[in-house]
Amino acid sequence: MRKRNRSAWLRRALPLLLCAVLLLPAGCGDDGQEPARLNTGAAFRVAMTEAPDSLNPFTATARSAEEFFLLAYDPLWRVDAAGTPSGCLAEDWSLSSDQLTWTVRLRHDVTFSDGTPLTAEDVRFTYENMSSSKLYRDCLDGITGVVCPDKYTVVISTSRMKGDMLYCGVPILPRSVWSEHRDDLSGFDNAQMIGSGPFVLSQETDGPQEEAWTFRAREDYFGGSPRIGELRFKSYPTEAGAARAIANGEADASIGMTDVQLTTLEGVPGVQLVQAYLPGSQVWGLAFNTRSGLFQETSARQAVEYCADRSRMLNMSSGQSSRPGTVWACPGAAYFHQVSNPRDYNPSAAVATLGSLGYSDVDADGTLEFIGNREDLVLRLYTSSQDDWSSTAASVLIEDLQAIGVQVSWKSTDGSVSAVCGPKDDWDMCMLSWRGSVNAVTSAMRFCPGSKSLTGWDSESYTQTYQQLCQTDDRDQINALAGQLQQLIYDECVYVVLGYNSDIQAIRSDLWTGYEDVLAATGGLFGTGSAQIYMTIEPVQTEQS
Repeated sequence: MRKRNRSAWLRRALPLLLCAVLLLPAGCGDDGQEPARLNTGAAFRVAMTEAPDSLNPFTATARSAEEFFLLAYDPLWRVDAAGTPSGCLAEDWSLSSDQLTWTVRLRHDVTFSDGTPLTAEDVRFTYENMSSSKLYRDCLDGITGVVCPDKYTVVISTSRMKGDMLYCGVPILPRSVWSEHRDDLSGFDNAQMIGSGPFVLSQETDGPQEEAWTFRAREDYFGGSPRIGELRFKSYPTEAGAARAIANGEADASIGMTDVQLTTLEGVPGVQLVQAYLPGSQVWGLAFNTRSGLFQETSARQAVEYCADRSRMLNMSSGQSSRPGTVWACPGAAYFHQVSNPRDYNPSAAVATLGSLGYSDVDADGTLEFIGNREDLVLRLYTSSQDDWSSTAASVLIEDLQAIGVQVSWKSTDGSVSAVCGPKDDWDMCMLSWRGSVNAVTSAMRFCPGSKSLTGWDSESYTQTYQQLCQTDDRDQINALAGQLQQLIYDECVYVVLGYNSDIQAIRSDLWTGYEDVLAATGGLFGTGSAQIYMTIEPVQTEQS
């Protein structure tokens, strides 16, 4: 009876309530009122330090590219700034009694920017092909088929109850454009970015001295026009350059800055600084290879954590732009979990723990040896030159390990450490980073155990709890289950989360308003996984205007 009641609620109440209350701020929907008036003369200029690596959603990985996709395309469901999902292209939807089939009814009033109507075939084409996308493939996990019984109905079949379906923000592509490139979807430059979203890419400048992108607001957008006429993004080669741009009035907002700008922009008239730990912010961590002899023991992994002086690592590598971490979720995520038993820096505890495992400085040479065979304790550590923070963090960790008699063999690779430290036993530790997500399922998936995982760690408890997470759509239960998974990883010490890197942003608060609700909900402005700020920001009204 409970499942039937929940399905009825999904069919009737959720679309009506969420669409009425949340859709317009998130950039979709129609609340029956007059849309906000488009201020065609207002252009909002954003200085960015990370240029999109591609405008093609099949190949892009950069957060800036993902931000562009929020502007140019619509998903079936969007999340608002608080991470709450609501229908966008999906006008209504229902779930079968066995919870394996989603029937989605699309809006009838949506067109792509080239004038082509958006239909169920566009959704089917996107979902069938987007499994190769680096940004979106994880959220499609569990989907087994898509059929279109009519022009505006999509039936999605799944192998399990897919509780994160509403968080799956896959941008729906126009089949008429992309089907011509079906044989090589990743090779299409997608320079025009034809989509159904609230903005249209009207100009791209890619020269030796400037990379810039201008998006024009769609006055005919079904969710109501944005309150600005244009969005102009410009890439700056340095954080200092981006900071100067907002300080001297060349830009209205700046993203991707470092802790240096927290000092240089502090006190600049009209500039509001924002240091945000968003759901999609970067997490820095240390992974253990549980296939290797020593690290099959949980206590051995914990001994290394006792030698991880997180504060010193972060102060030396990133200054004020990060904070010490504990669990794999980002602090800005609704499902972030505070651990109940944090292990702080404690070298004495590390020595005692290793001693209980049979390691002692038998010959008094300053190095711990295993008492059984007198072999020195040497750990193999890998870092990547792509992660700027990791070399400093590794140096600090090595220094503290050597201080208690543990020797470290350190190698840095030019590529990803996961390519070097895969499912094999010729490494002990590696430093790596990952991005979080508003979707708890896709975040938790990264740490799923098994022989093919990075660490080789196995856990029936994690697997069972993860399966439960995949099969619920109740937000409170999602947060609770995701919290259990974070605590499990922490207790087992499969990863040592070293720190959370903040998103440092700035905005000209003397010139712009309408972003305050987004800032209150997320602690940040951009990179929130929502298009809300781009829909609601508007110029400050003065007496002259």
